[in-house]
Amino acid sequence: LINMPSSYFQMLQDEAPAEDAAPAEDAAPADDAAPADDAAPADAAPAAGNGEVTFPDDYPNSVKHFLLLGAIALFVGAIVFMVLNVIRPKKTVSHSVTFIMAAASALSYYAMWTGLGVSYKTTDTTPRVIFFSRYFGHLISMPLMIVDMCLIYKLEVAELVALVGYDVVMILAGLMGALSVHGHKWLWWCVSGGFAVLIVVALLQKLQSGEDAAKILTYITIFATLGFPLIWLLGSEGTAAVGLSQEVGLIAVGDLISVLGFGFYFLLNYDALLPEEEGGEETEALQEGDSQQYV
Repeated sequence: LINMPSSYFQMLQDEAPAEDAAPAEDAAPADDAAPADDAAPADAAPAAGNGEVTFPDDYPNSVKHFLLLGAIALFVGAIVFMVLNVIRPKKTVSHSVTFIMAAASALSYYAMWTGLGVSYKTTDTTPRVIFFSRYFGHLISMPLMIVDMCLIYKLEVAELVALVGYDVVMILAGLMGALSVHGHKWLWWCVSGGFAVLIVVALLQKLQSGEDAAKILTYITIFATLGFPLIWLLGSEGTAAVGLSQEVGLIAVGDLISVLGFGFYFLLNYDALLPEEEGGEETEALQEGDSQQYV
């Protein structure tokens, strides 16, 4: 394993290195205590160089707060979506899909907050934190958002399969890029961005036939789709242009908008967007029954 930059490790540790350095300065005048105090930073340096970073212990405080707030907000949103589905006289596919979308996102944030599915990769020129749980959550929530959009625009099954497939490939390509070393990861990012463009182009073509509420949901979906490769590019998996705290904060805000914002607006305007979905099967069954009576 290669040595990771001390500044990056300090970013992960937040203010811990500064606190560890203070006793060493205070202990300098004492001759007997100096070797013991100097041994602690010497032991810490190899640990940092070997990449022995554990989560959630080494999360910066701001990262812990972002993940915890995201998990709580998404859990509350999932409960509300479930209640909206339960109180309806007839259950709908859209309500179930939206509930699962929020529940999966909440579970992924809870997993990240507890350090589950989080890895610190040091086998590249730039160390990076890989949130496998985030990819798991996006792999469920983002395709389900596409399913909701296909229901709104009443798309054919072939179009639904294509858009969901594009979304899945986009997310998996981002994960492969996060696991790859410098150079190869950019090819994976280009693949992810290319499939994101395919999704955006397909959604933009549907805007002219949609109502105002459908257009707002379309823009939210486009925002979520383009946000995935953009944050990947700016975060530690890409150029590391933003710190870990900023990266997690941007992802959390984006997920809250794309999951909760999308879900609440969709379900509150459901009757206007999909007035024929509820009871559609019953109507067809009645029509078939009437036609058989007159045969």
